[in-house]
Amino acid sequence: MFKSQRGFGLVDAMAGIMLLAIVGAVFAALFPTSFTSLAQAREYRAGALLAQRKMEQLRAIGYESLTQPLLRAGGIIDASPTSSPYSFTETDNVAEQLPRGTGTLSITDITDDRRLVTVTVSWTGHNGVKREVRLTSLFADRRTRTSND
Repeated sequence: MFKSQRGFGLVDAMAGIMLLAIVGAVFAALFPTSFTSLAQAREYRAGALLAQRKMEQLRAIGYESLTQPLLRAGGIIDASPTSSPYSFTETDNVAEQLPRGTGTLSITDITDDRRLVTVTVSWTGHNGVKREVRLTSLFADRRTRTSND
């Protein structure tokens, strides 16, 4: 008995090539999206690191030093503006790390012994969308007080 051995026919080869082309087109369409997502993730990471670093600087100097003259003398904020919200765009080279990046620091007195501090890092993403990272913390005066205070 002879068995007929048949290979792949022309139709089978064309179907395989068509399937391969479809899969290739799907993957090719995903590459630009993945590169955009990767760029956005890098920008958010840089913005979060800048904001976190600024908040850690403020925690290190403490409640007593949260005034414009002391922040300026410590190299934490830019020379202007002289009232809250302060800028740290030049001090930390925010514009060099993020596209059209800016950094602001807002200090609000909540009570006589508490201040609300907000650090905001903003930039314009590659697609023209405005993005930002914002950290907020409450600072309390821990200095010892007497009953007369």
